[in-house]
Amino acid sequence: MWYLIQRKATKPRQEWTVTLDQHLAWMRLQHEAGRILFSGPTADRKLGIYVIRADSREEAERIAASDPYTAAGFCAFDLFEWEVHQVLGAGPFTEAGLKSR
Repeated sequence: MWYLIQRKATKPRQEWTVTLDQHLAWMRLQHEAGRILFSGPTADRKLGIYVIRADSREEAERIAASDPYTAAGFCAFDLFEWEVHQVLGAGPFTEAGLKSR
């Protein structure tokens, strides 16, 4: 099953103490494990998004919650269930487009 994770800041970016390197290392591990298909900012650069492959919603939530930014409390996320045909060729994503799904 595929899940779209929409990451949003809960605190101003200048307060974030987790480094981008920590986040990118986590992302690399997720990609290598085959859990994340796509990751990046939305086209309007307002949200971070990634598409996760997980066996259950609970597993997808655990993966998303383990993102260092989220685990440290600087971000929260919304999770949307997707069908395979929605994932293939999806994007570019914008904040407004994601909210309309």
